[in-house]
Amino acid sequence: MAARSTPQMLKILTGGALSLCLLGAFAHPFGQVKRVSNAGPLLAGADIDSHTEALLERSCQNCHSERTSWPWYSYVPPASWMIERDVRDARLHMNFSQWGAYSAERREAMLGIVAAAVRNQQMPPGRYTALHPGAVLSNPEREEIYRWARGERRRMARSVDTVR
Repeated sequence: MAARSTPQMLKILTGGALSLCLLGAFAHPFGQVKRVSNAGPLLAGADIDSHTEALLERSCQNCHSERTSWPWYSYVPPASWMIERDVRDARLHMNFSQWGAYSAERREAMLGIVAAAVRNQQMPPGRYTALHPGAVLSNPEREEIYRWARGERRRMARSVDTVR
């Protein structure tokens, strides 16, 4: 059996890669993440000022809500698979579009997670801000989100104590 020439192998590999991309454009290994959309308010029922809400919209909503703005490369496999997986996982952990549906205990726990993750510079993650530099939070912005999350958590705890 004769060895294939380099141009033939390149054609085979290119054809295989294109076939995989075309198949991947229709196959969604992480479900129909892009089909879930909700233009409703973020953090329904939370007491949040407009500036802090704008920070969360800018830096968090693409992954942690159903108001995701999908960039062009999120439609090209395999990047689309990674992005859809990340958004699906982020929404499973915390979905600001579903905030009003969470129990008070769960919201309080999530506010603690928000405060810690933002203050410790774990969120937004570097791989996201590398492609979305507008999502980078300055230290004062991180502190603002931290103060809001802590304050909202205290407010919620007081309202639960008042009900008892």
